[in-house]
Amino acid sequence: MSIEKITSKILSEASELKEKTLGEARAQSDAVLAEAEKKAQEMVEAGRKRGLEEKEKIISRRKSVADIDCRKVFLAKKQELIGQCFEKAVDNIISMEEAEYIDLLTALGTDSGMTAGQLIFNESEKAAIGQKVVDALNSKVEGGNFALAEETRKLRGGYMLMCGQTFINNTIEALVEEARPELTAEVAKMMFPA
Repeated sequence: MSIEKITSKILSEASELKEKTLGEARAQSDAVLAEAEKKAQEMVEAGRKRGLEEKEKIISRRKSVADIDCRKVFLAKKQELIGQCFEKAVDNIISMEEAEYIDLLTALGTDSGMTAGQLIFNESEKAAIGQKVVDALNSKVEGGNFALAEETRKLRGGYMLMCGQTFINNTIEALVEEARPELTAEVAKMMFPA
């Protein structure tokens, strides 16, 4: 064999080896690239999924906070309306027929267990019914020694019964406030039926 043929054969084999090596390198490169693209796609998809999950969590949390805030506002409004009902009850009691109102105030005095003391009214009730309540109380309580006090107070209705250093609150607002805990649930049921 001549040198040219040997050289040609070596070059031919080298060229084939080069092509084979390049082909294998390209195949490996393509496989690595495909694997990298697959992993990148998986990472993007996992990131998207985590993002959606995080978004849902945030929305859920904010919705829960909004629901709680809404309930708080609704409850505050309910309590305000119930409070207005009790204020209206005070007004209704104060505006009763005079005879009924005097009977109520007399009953409050007899229920106090006191037999003497001074009744302190607001200015208008002192002038209008003060002495009538005192007289009715003295007639209902055995040994009653009640008197109309000179002083007046800023009361909506009813009176303070003063006996020495002891005061008994027989105001209409105190009467309604005392009944409020027992009646609030019933008022709420009537105002806001389920």
